[in-house]
Amino acid sequence: MTSQLQHHVRLPEPNLLFHPDRPSDRDIHPLRGLARFGPYSSMFTPSPIRVATLAPSGESQRLFEFLRELNQPARPQERTEYLPDWASFNSVFQTHLAPAAGHCRRELDAQLDGEMKDCPAPGLLLAERLIRSIQLLDANRADFDVLFIYLPERWSSGFYGADDFDLHHQLKAFTAARQLPIQIVREDSALSYRCRASVMWRIGLALYAKAGGVPWKLADVEPDTAYIGISYALRPVKSELARFVTCCSQVFDADGAGLEFIAYDTGDVNVQRENPFLSHTEMFRVITRLSTAVGF
Repeated sequence: MTSQLQHHVRLPEPNLLFHPDRPSDRDIHPLRGLARFGPYSSMFTPSPIRVATLAPSGESQRLFEFLRELNQPARPQERTEYLPDWASFNSVFQTHLAPAAGHCRRELDAQLDGEMKDCPAPGLLLAERLIRSIQLLDANRADFDVLFIYLPERWSSGFYGADDFDLHHQLKAFTAARQLPIQIVREDSALSYRCRASVMWRIGLALYAKAGGVPWKLADVEPDTAYIGISYALRPVKSELARFVTCCSQVFDADGAGLEFIAYDTGDVNVQRENPFLSHTEMFRVITRLSTAVGF
């Protein structure tokens, strides 16, 4: 009889903590825990959370209506075994939302729609106009906490483009370098999505975290434990460029601090249903790099 190492180990869901001084405020379900106890940092989050807006010409009102909707109840119509009822942003996160002052609300030029139709690279044009407006808003950074950017579906020709262009990635890279938190609000996945409770939980949680709130922490963590997250970036099949995989790893401590990002390219993968699987040798390289990073 030969002995073999197990191919995997199933771990139980960890308990999450929702109050720094009440260890009994815990749950394995993040959304249920928020609905029951509120967020971990409820005593330290700014109130109100001030939301700046950037929208197409004449359409800022859609973002203001969406902000109001965040404070209305909604019942889930999908994933009902996972999604709790949404009470309101104020109730769940125990803080208030408010539109930022008038000088923190901008609209793009009305001519942009026509210019995008005539442009061979509409994504680059759209990114340039958005970034220009974001730069103007950044001058008033002290007057808002998060920037909402509304992207209507009619601009979808500018969301992706040649050479792996991704508008979302472009905006995130630009604003992250300036420590300016943004929330992209797309018409199809936010404003018009059928299950409003799903949208409210998704956007509400992102908004709270981007405003500096801590929704929960892992309970019962060892202070000297390092946590590792592994992901990848994959050039799409439709791209004309050579396909490769970038391995991405994040290492941080028990408090979520000390973040270190490690990335490198590899061709030693087996792609199944558009998902890359590393070979045993390549996975060993990943773990070795991570072990070196955390000093194991």
